[in-house]
Amino acid sequence: MGMHPRLPGGTMTRFFNSACSVALAAATTAFAGTSALAEGLTFHGELSLTARHFTQNGAFAGQATSGTSLIPETRVGLSAALGFADFELELYGRGDDRTGNEVFDIQKAYISAGTDIVSVLFGSDVVFWGTAESFNPTNIINQDDRFARVEETRKLGQPMINLNVETGALGTLSFYGLLGFREVDFGDGSTRPRFSTVPDDSRTIFQSSHRDVDFAFRNTNTLNFANGSLDYALSYFQGTSRAPVILPGCANLAAPTTAATCNAVNADIRASYEGLTPAGTAGATLPALVAAASTPATQAFLLGGSSVGSVPYYQNIQQVGMEMAYAAGDWIWKFEGTRRFTSNEDYFSGVFGFEYRFVNPMGSTGDLTISTEYTFDDRSVLQPATVFDDDIFASVRYDFNNRLSTSVALSGLYDLDTKGKVFNFDVTSRITDSTRIGFSATHIDSNDPNDPLTALNSDDYYELKFSYFF
Repeated sequence: MGMHPRLPGGTMTRFFNSACSVALAAATTAFAGTSALAEGLTFHGELSLTARHFTQNGAFAGQATSGTSLIPETRVGLSAALGFADFELELYGRGDDRTGNEVFDIQKAYISAGTDIVSVLFGSDVVFWGTAESFNPTNIINQDDRFARVEETRKLGQPMINLNVETGALGTLSFYGLLGFREVDFGDGSTRPRFSTVPDDSRTIFQSSHRDVDFAFRNTNTLNFANGSLDYALSYFQGTSRAPVILPGCANLAAPTTAATCNAVNADIRASYEGLTPAGTAGATLPALVAAASTPATQAFLLGGSSVGSVPYYQNIQQVGMEMAYAAGDWIWKFEGTRRFTSNEDYFSGVFGFEYRFVNPMGSTGDLTISTEYTFDDRSVLQPATVFDDDIFASVRYDFNNRLSTSVALSGLYDLDTKGKVFNFDVTSRITDSTRIGFSATHIDSNDPNDPLTALNSDDYYELKFSYFF
């Protein structure tokens, strides 16, 4: 099966007609007219092959069994100085020979130009917001790559116009116009790891028809404070949520259900969900709440079984965020939090913790870094599920500071409510200046039906990865 763009919900045409395509076209024109281009053109990239071994069979029907998958990856980049601007292109692709899941993504394809005070970027880019290690609630610009590792969140390219203004005392002001919305790619029944349901993205519901233009703002600054340095960021986002609510409904249409019936059921499901409030939802499940609020005809359909499944519902949201990292000596204290506003609920997500580095512990030449964080989230079942609601995260990393840049890390997440646990172990080292090898292991242990981690309880795996850089 060849690599192809994974742009679910029929968004491929819209995506490639967005700013990313415009930037590529502009860059092509600039290349043709720039005689000195070859002097400013550089290439870089990475080729990797991962052997991922699942120790158990998948928990859900259709999932791949225990065994080893081969996952090739490639990342190819190009940079060029065009005289009037700089051009950046980075393509990423990955496939899995056992599950068939594939990703091809234009991570970067932009033109940027500016001065020391004002700069502008036009095209596709990946933007990171956040300070925490366990998870980053403020990091909302890009869509998630759902086929990454359990303990790692990768992002997909987002078409945008980005204006940055350096103000001096007030720091950097960054404005983002986000062009074109990318839906989540949930894969299919064979996907591992995945949560229990695979929504029908052909039946996707949007709260607003204006989903292709979002707005974001961020102010970053650094202040000298006491004996240390404080980095902070204030941010705002308005637009379509990157994470959908998963609703029961008419999905995977099959006879004898007609398209008209399917549309009517999902319209009622949408109205039922939008009328819910967090009051009285404790201990209930979202499918039960939506079904109870729907009409008798919809309730009969949901009980009938034919063409019954799940559908993604993307809310309109507003998000206010704050990030802080205070560094003093070998200590770094971190906070990251958001207040998110939706039509039926406002809720808080946050992380607080610290990082401490031991330099040359016990006479060694390396560095030992420990990190501890507490995560909290007070959303109800009306919102997209999260595993970071009342958890303790801890990690220990030892960097050998040797010629091969060898590093060993152990981390764990413990849910204080459900007792669910995730453990990760990683070892990486260079082999030569251009090659690297890494080994990792992930173990998941959760049996609480209310914990989303329980869906991944059979997805323990080991990985061996070889990478070549050029």
